[in-house]
Amino acid sequence: MPNLIEQQKIITELNKPVKYVACYVRVSTEEQVKFGFSIEAQKDALEKYCKEHGYKFKFFIDEGISASSMKKRKALKELLDKSYMFDMVIFTKLDRLSRNVLDANNINKILKENNCTMKAIDEDDIDTSTADGTFIFNLKVSLAQREIGKTSERINFVFKNKREKGEVTSGQKKYGYDIVDKHFKINPTEAENLLNLYKFNISVNGDVEKTYGYFVEHFDGKGYDAMIHYLTDTAYIGKYKLYRKEIYLDNYIPAIIPEDIWYKVQDLRPKKTIATNIDVEDIFSGLVYCNNCKSRMYRKVDNRTKNTVIRYCCNNAYTYKKGTKIKKCTNNATIREEDIEQYLLENLFKEFNKYKLNAKIEKEVVTSSNPQKIKQLEKRILKLKDLYLDDLIDKETYKKDYTKYTKEIEKLKEAKIITENRDLSHIEKLLNSNYIDIYSKLTTTNKKKFWLSVIDKIYVEKRQIKEVTFK
Repeated sequence: MPNLIEQQKIITELNKPVKYVACYVRVSTEEQVKFGFSIEAQKDALEKYCKEHGYKFKFFIDEGISASSMKKRKALKELLDKSYMFDMVIFTKLDRLSRNVLDANNINKILKENNCTMKAIDEDDIDTSTADGTFIFNLKVSLAQREIGKTSERINFVFKNKREKGEVTSGQKKYGYDIVDKHFKINPTEAENLLNLYKFNISVNGDVEKTYGYFVEHFDGKGYDAMIHYLTDTAYIGKYKLYRKEIYLDNYIPAIIPEDIWYKVQDLRPKKTIATNIDVEDIFSGLVYCNNCKSRMYRKVDNRTKNTVIRYCCNNAYTYKKGTKIKKCTNNATIREEDIEQYLLENLFKEFNKYKLNAKIEKEVVTSSNPQKIKQLEKRILKLKDLYLDDLIDKETYKKDYTKYTKEIEKLKEAKIITENRDLSHIEKLLNSNYIDIYSKLTTTNKKKFWLSVIDKIYVEKRQIKEVTFK
């Protein structure tokens, strides 16, 4: 058994930040279409930078998502959850990370708390490891948000003017209406379908399962979320709600549902409960995955017992496939956090040996074969041809870029992938130590750090751990 000094060394080693760099990549759909911004280009630049500096790295990618808000950026949220594992977060340019001052400063705060800095590799002055870099970071984010604000003001002015004339500001059709001469006009068939849905919901006393069964039969190809939206949309009583704002426009859209029926449906809807468990610490968030559908499982906190109980469950087991009454996943059993912890402490060595037998890592030679990238390059060649034929580029530019893209395609098609055994010596060293006794003395926060530094994913199905993968 290690002496006290050796135990302290092991604890220190466990709590040391993992020498990894998190590479964040983002591009919005609009940027892809308008400017040709590429996920692959960012990845290539970041990977090259990491290799030049001898960094170990992991990618976090948000594709087709705007930088104006963090709400839908799942990869960024995952990165921040695991930020204490990294020494630094890198991205190509600041606008890949954020153009929102509040979000940017929240990101910086979370990273600082976890002794992690960030750096834009294509902007030398963005480096929060220095005071000047932090100042420039805040300044550039402020300028970026100012530009977004000015653009938003211009768009809002145009939209406000259109709405005052009763004109539709979106080309997207709204169920129950047609767009005629830029104005909403009731579609009689769809309007009758909506009214029947409301009446059915009232007839079953607001029963969600029965209403959804009716909805699937009468609204072809529509899913559960659409049903909830149709049953709560104030536009159907003539009060048009502006997107993401608590502003309602009267005399803008014709009413379909009588107000007494609409409000009766709202009264029958299940009342939402306020979440009170946000600050409850857990150990395995971000590590537990459904073995059936491979999606990440989320935690549920139960305070009904004397001690708080944390369980993990698959969200897909509670949501429907679009337009059907079939759940997206059959793994509807929850698993207690303490059961996961006990299993891992008793079986970590066995799971590691099982994993080690199959642990291989793919190593790239020049570049890995990538059918999607080949297809993108072929599209670029076709676009290049159109630009040349339309006299938008000269012959020299056409030949230069054509040769470049053709060579890239050839390299991708000829690339081979070799495998080599992964280096798992750091985990073997841990397993040969007195880690169980040391683990028992750790705080909840440090227990979480311990598992995140060792385990990559825990696959669960029907309350049983099916597979464990390691870092």
